[in-house]
Amino acid sequence: MMVATGLPPGPALPAMAQTILSVTNPLSFADRCRAKYGDVFTMRVFPVGQVVCVSDIGIIRDIVTSDGSVFRAGEANSVIEFVVGRNSLLMLDGGEHIRRRRVLLPPFRGASVRGHQRSVGQIAADCARWWPVGRPIRLLPRMQEITLEIMMRSVFGITDLARLAGLRTLVPQLLHMNPAIMLFPPLRRDLGPRSPGGRYARVKRAVDGIIHQEIDRRRRDTAGTTGEDVLSGLMDVRDEHGAPLSDEELRDHLVTLLAVGHETTATSMSWIFERLVRHPRVLARLRTEIAESTTDEPEYVDAVINETLRLRPVVSDIARVATTDTRVGGYHVPRGTMIALSISAIHRSPDQFSAPEAFRPERFLDGETAHEVFLPFGGGPHRCLGASFAMMVMRRVVPRIVAELDIRAARPEPESARLTGPVLTPSRGAEVVVSRR
Repeated sequence: MMVATGLPPGPALPAMAQTILSVTNPLSFADRCRAKYGDVFTMRVFPVGQVVCVSDIGIIRDIVTSDGSVFRAGEANSVIEFVVGRNSLLMLDGGEHIRRRRVLLPPFRGASVRGHQRSVGQIAADCARWWPVGRPIRLLPRMQEITLEIMMRSVFGITDLARLAGLRTLVPQLLHMNPAIMLFPPLRRDLGPRSPGGRYARVKRAVDGIIHQEIDRRRRDTAGTTGEDVLSGLMDVRDEHGAPLSDEELRDHLVTLLAVGHETTATSMSWIFERLVRHPRVLARLRTEIAESTTDEPEYVDAVINETLRLRPVVSDIARVATTDTRVGGYHVPRGTMIALSISAIHRSPDQFSAPEAFRPERFLDGETAHEVFLPFGGGPHRCLGASFAMMVMRRVVPRIVAELDIRAARPEPESARLTGPVLTPSRGAEVVVSRR
């Protein structure tokens, strides 16, 4: 095969125009580019620069499962290091990433995750009890409220009322920062109380203070009691040398869970209900199977969750950075180039799914979907560490709300995907009307 000497072709629009289209209508703009230029094309997006976009499943599989020596996830995530910290698993690659991931895995698997099921369902019911009825409401902020409460109690294990109240106020400010701070690193400098960097620095210090107070309380616990929360599990783990995690490492891992798990899980649940209210047949079957199931996890619940994650993934791409000059799809890609592996394109490919635009959860019950083409949590060594925890939360929250509330669409028109930071959220915030059953 002849190898091209330059980057793949792509739209000739100015970089700012491409950036605006990528933010305001990301999926349709990428679809138009793909239709014109093929499964490998180049976009110019501010402030990243040239981005090679890939939707070929073979190329994506090879890059995602690679050892990280050429295609690095940590470098692609470096833009959020100032939020999650240098010890975050998101910042690591290669052998260091694998070793650290192995150490961190126990609190996120099996019995450790199942131990939170009852409290998660109760948190959902407690929050939903206060939702207004009979008028349009946006589910996205309410799902964020639920997942934040789950994070504080099941992940952080915080019971102190003052600290809980502080985090409820501070975490949304930490995560929903001024976008300019993300785009322009100089703005992160603390130039006083009215500067964007100054405001963000104060919120970050306050959140870190609460987290470190909780870590310090656990370390001073002379009774030696161990909770069932994720923080307790992390404090019990030891690295390859038998040493416990430092306070700073614990802080970075907890903030990573907040930054990634809280937002993405809340958004996924918002999309689930946005899809359900526009597909009454699916909602009716889901409600029936929840009511009649003899198990804690009806099979159809998973099918609904997975079909939503397929059709409405919360992130459209998996990002990597080339660490050396390399080849992607027959094209020459220079060192330092960002590569975007399109989850949304694979999930909506007619080559991989029958009637790909149709919301049909049954496809996950009849064996249609192959693991290698379903990547809502990424894949390979960098598959999301909290995937099992996120699925547990959705399996508990969605059935509880469906069982206790009648939900209908506030407007008949489906909601499009809008880019909010790195996350694809419903354009109207998953607007619904609820009533008590």
